[in-house]
Amino acid sequence: MLPCGSGFGEGPLPGCTGTKQGAAQYILIRQNMSWMGAREYCRTYYTDLTSLRNDAEYQMVQEAAGGFQVWVGLFRDTWEWSDQTDSSFRYWKAGHPVWGGTYSCSGLVKTESGRWDDLRCEDTHPFLCSEYCSWLEY
Repeated sequence: MLPCGSGFGEGPLPGCTGTKQGAAQYILIRQNMSWMGAREYCRTYYTDLTSLRNDAEYQMVQEAAGGFQVWVGLFRDTWEWSDQTDSSFRYWKAGHPVWGGTYSCSGLVKTESGRWDDLRCEDTHPFLCSEYCSWLEY
């Protein structure tokens, strides 16, 4: 399991960095993978691709992405999150998503100020995993 860290810095695995924001830790994996490969990688370590439920989470994820175009967990099955969370929050770039065709996965686009784009799932990009942490307070 990927441990929660504090602040930015080298994450628990080679090639990744992470930031803890509230109860979620966003982990940037700089290795390029397809959307399915990225989701499988995240799930291997008891996480999932990052889901965004509101503007505050979007701002934290945008910072964690570090300027990279990255995969997030939204995919076209009526555009739902890979971790099954329920959210109507969307931040598409102008003219997107494009309905039809082979663009069925989503990523943050660095040239569009982090707006979302529908991309081919076979394309390869870095990606963001999320881990939700809990602490016991005495």
